This record gives sequence, structure tokens and C-alpha cells, in this order.
Amino acid sequence: MKWHLLLVDDDEVSIKISSFMIEETHFHPAPISFENGLRASEYLREVYKKEEKYVIFLDINMPVMNGWEFLDEIKNFTEPANVKILIVSSSVHEDDKTRAGASEFVIQYLSKPVSPDTLEELKHSASLGFLFNE
Repeated sequence: MKWHLLLVDDDEVSIKISSFMIEETHFHPAPISFENGLRASEYLREVYKKEEKYVIFLDINMPVMNGWEFLDEIKNFTEPANVKILIVSSSVHEDDKTRAGASEFVIQYLSKPVSPDTLEELKHSASLGFLFNE
């Protein structure tokens, strides 16, 4: 099954660390990164197909379009059945975690940086394991 992995974060170091961890754990062969939600939503609008799967590692605090605005935008043209979002943030505010949990797209809230152990756990999780077991 073809699936897409998008990394949406304005912090270049976070993107590099995440990309390295994803490669090392064989989580995905070719993640695509975006420095803000607007660029990611424009890309997703162009490539989105209901029969494909999309996993998005999304930062909250970004310029141009932040993570919350991105979530609002993709509701207009995607479905939670095939778009799974993991909030990856340095924010420890309980309000952010609550807000993330209220989104039908968000499957988990992770702290930066994403560790190899977390990626391995995701491979076997109920929400993403199907991507790795085919």
C-alpha cells in the first residue's frame, strides 16, 4: 500500500532529526517536509486521494499557518479515515493536548524530538500498524 509521510515544522533542526530517525528505523522511505502548514496543505490538496493513506507529523507553533489552522484547513478536503496526524510539539500546555485530542484527525500527541522507540511503537500501534503489516 502506498502511503505518504509529511513532516510539517518550521524548525529545520527538528526536521533533520525526525528525518534521520525515520530513516534509521525504516519507518518510511521518503518523508516530505514543509516549513509551515500552508505549504503542506497546498501540497496535500494537490496529491490527496481517498484510496491512499497520509501520516502527518505536525508542529503546532509555526509562522504563516500554524498547526491548528492546518487542521482546520484540511477538514475541507480530506477525511480522517485516511489522514492520521501526530502532533509533534515542544509545548507542554495542557490546553494544547486537550485541543489536539478533540480533533478527529489527531491520533497522538508527541513531545519533540520523536525517538526511535516511539517510531517503533507506532509501527505496532492500532492506529498505524496496518501500514507496516502488509
